Amino acid sequence: MRGAGRVLVVGVMLAGAVAGRAAPLDVEVGLGGVHRTGAWTPIVVALPDGLQAGGPWHVWVEDPDGQWVRSPAAAVTASDGAAGARLRFRARFGRPGGGVQVEGPADGGGVRRTFVAVPPALAADEQVLLVVGEFVAAERAARLMAREGGAQPRVISVADPLDLAGEAGGMTARDLDAIDRVVVCGTALATEPGDLARDVLESIDGWVRGGGSLVFIAGESAARVATPESTPARWLPGPLGMPGRIERLVPLRRSAALETFGRAGRPLDKAALAGLQVPLLADAGRLDGSVVAFEGRKASDLPLVVRSVHGFGTITWLGVDIDRLAFRSWPGTDTLLVELLEQHERTAAGGRAGESARGALDLTGQLRTAIDRFPRVASVPFELVAGLGLLYVACLYPLDWWLTARGGRPALAWISLPVIVALFSGLAWGTGQRWKGAEWQGSAAGIVDVDAVSGGMRGRGWSGTWSPANGALDVAAASADALAAEGRDLAVSWCAAAGRGLGGTDAPTSHPALGARDYRYAESLAGLAGVPIAADSSRLFEAEWTARATADDGPVPIASTLVRDAQAALRGAVESRLPFALERCVLVHAGWLYDVGRLEAGGRFEPAAGRGPRSLAGALTRRAAAKDRDVSERWDTASTDVDRILEIAGLYRAAGGSSYTSLDAGRLARLDLSPVLDTGRAVLIGRGPAGTRWRVQAGPGHDASPLAPAADQTAIWRFVLPLEPRQP
Repeated sequence: MRGAGRVLVVGVMLAGAVAGRAAPLDVEVGLGGVHRTGAWTPIVVALPDGLQAGGPWHVWVEDPDGQWVRSPAAAVTASDGAAGARLRFRARFGRPGGGVQVEGPADGGGVRRTFVAVPPALAADEQVLLVVGEFVAAERAARLMAREGGAQPRVISVADPLDLAGEAGGMTARDLDAIDRVVVCGTALATEPGDLARDVLESIDGWVRGGGSLVFIAGESAARVATPESTPARWLPGPLGMPGRIERLVPLRRSAALETFGRAGRPLDKAALAGLQVPLLADAGRLDGSVVAFEGRKASDLPLVVRSVHGFGTITWLGVDIDRLAFRSWPGTDTLLVELLEQHERTAAGGRAGESARGALDLTGQLRTAIDRFPRVASVPFELVAGLGLLYVACLYPLDWWLTARGGRPALAWISLPVIVALFSGLAWGTGQRWKGAEWQGSAAGIVDVDAVSGGMRGRGWSGTWSPANGALDVAAASADALAAEGRDLAVSWCAAAGRGLGGTDAPTSHPALGARDYRYAESLAGLAGVPIAADSSRLFEAEWTARATADDGPVPIASTLVRDAQAALRGAVESRLPFALERCVLVHAGWLYDVGRLEAGGRFEPAAGRGPRSLAGALTRRAAAKDRDVSERWDTASTDVDRILEIAGLYRAAGGSSYTSLDAGRLARLDLSPVLDTGRAVLIGRGPAGTRWRVQAGPGHDASPLAPAADQTAIWRFVLPLEPRQP
């Protein structure tokens, strides 16, 4: 499907001096021609003959308010001399329609902006499934995964990883931001992939480590592609912290395990088993993960389906190449793939009864509303507004009429009417100053995750700014320096709610902002410059960053000797090596929660020494006894408690998902660590210093004061800890 998303220029907008006739541009948006609102999207521009890549090139994309945002200058990812240069950009689409403006040097000097129409974007709440390989069952499985309203995941199928990289290359994990699940077939991978294909596999690997969900279908093909030091080797189950290895290939003589796991309505044809070989994993008794389907008397005999943790995401490995021709006519292939993709979602979301309406408020939108609140800013009470309106009408009539017409002094109206208008205008202005305030204000929230196995870190931060006057903001963010880290990668963008409401990313019309003006990124995605903001209004931003923790004694800020016993209870201890204390700390594993309290720097906690665990779902939903039954506290969709919203978002499925909140997770779904709790991991959660440092100040040439950072901002810190094998 290479080039499926390419579109041609349909119109031209000129900015600055333009000389000559504009040449058509070849533009490719998204993956496989598919992109989604609110998600980071790759944009590749192929320059035609006669256009040089030497000058600065940018793309402009609309935000939810309809304002154009200029990207940083592009990197030339492929070039054939003076012609044939390909430029790669990354941007977030805030509108479902519209297009892209490509800015570059014009002939004879100046700047040219060319408008390019692109296909409409998918709605932010639509699910997207990426399939690498020729797997016809994916489309049928997507229909089985349809929601009550009929919406089913959009499937992007590519036969070869090169179809994702295209000719431009330069792909990163951020290009997969719009993808919800990825299926990779081992038969589609080359034994020795080239540089472009290797970049694609590394991008998928980084996307999984950032919280994605990967299904790796590699049976006999795994022995060919999962070579030592290769990316697919990391996707095979292996001992803790080690890539998987294949001891040898063995024939699969029975298919009962596959049929049972896939809930097949018809057994697999015996002819399909003829010559079918599956890998026998080395160290099968010490696999880091959960064996959910196997042949033999015990799980270590011949694992067929293994679910494991990879960074903050999960990998489900299937040891049978079900994309082969022999499985295409078996209806169990469809249900087997659905089971591989939806097992966690089905067990946590409470079935289809818990689904929420598409296009409505989601948990991300509720978090945005909570952050968009400032301590000295409040809405003017409706009673006061209504009272002033009635009083204004009463002063116009009958008071003004009585003073002029009844008194026989009509000329007095030239004085009384302006006085009344000025008086009530002053009252309205004073009321606004009383309730809205005359100071710049800020709010912030954040969450930081640390993987104790690999040292990987990720963070999300949100910031809100309230302005008492018209102005422009320069916004920049940086990852927290509370822990030593390297390889930091950060991107800042606007923060908007999904859905079709006013200001939403899927709204049919843009939000008419009073301070509408185009703005731009700085030299990189880490900062915005010249963001317009109107008087008595707010702007919200979000930042995403990744890094790798480093320390003198290893990248493990929390030392763990936790072990599961036969009852799945935790034994051992956790010891903090953090330079700060964790407040309101808890330790969660499987369906249990241990209260830790305050964990000092250098402190130690032993689960067996406490009062024992309690139900995780009960703690999250604040379940309490009421007469003869337990009742959960109802989720308040109008709540503005940021800490509570992030608590539920961070363990969304463990809390019951949409069955409890009646809201989809939205963009916060990637932060959900519920899947790792049943796959050999425990999570230590506490409150610590701010995870994202924000710098918001007035842009040059604007009458506005710099905004001081909000004081005493805290963040939720979560540490994913490995567990030793279960002890008898």
